[in-house]
Amino acid sequence: MNRTLSETLLQSRLRNDDKNALETIYKKYRLAFINYASGFDIDNTVAADIYQDSVIAMHQNFVINKLNLEKSSIKTYLFGIGKNKIYKYLKEQKKTTLVNQQVDDYEEICLNENVHSDKAIELSKNLKLISESCQKILKLYYYRGLTIDEIVEQTDYKDSATVRSHKSRCMKRLKTLFKKK
Repeated sequence: MNRTLSETLLQSRLRNDDKNALETIYKKYRLAFINYASGFDIDNTVAADIYQDSVIAMHQNFVINKLNLEKSSIKTYLFGIGKNKIYKYLKEQKKTTLVNQQVDDYEEICLNENVHSDKAIELSKNLKLISESCQKILKLYYYRGLTIDEIVEQTDYKDSATVRSHKSRCMKRLKTLFKKK
């Protein structure tokens, strides 16, 4: 595990209800989280509210439950909480939208929902053909947007060079599957 001394110290300070540590984390990751949330097509003010709720939830877990992160960083943990809150928000919005719609006598045609390009369909099929470890590393890197170092923290890889090498081999394998078709 590549846990830095400052990360360990920050966790300890959070468990001891240090408000300065909480403020440090709040300021350090706020903009990154709002940018992350914008990928879910969420308004910045909503994203800021979700971020604040996530920081509060994280803080409570540290103080009340004496949380000790061993396999992830504070950022990864915080973003995980935030992602779940984003999904919950989007689910609630979908329910609200469905309740507010009027039932009319015409059939609605949805143009953008579940319409995938040929490349996206081919990518989906090819992803199923590569190993599970390749699928995992590519999803962490490209879909979740984690850095190489964050992937090292969340998985059993020994260092960032190993992750980079494995990701490179996985991408080569995926490219060869595209060329075969």
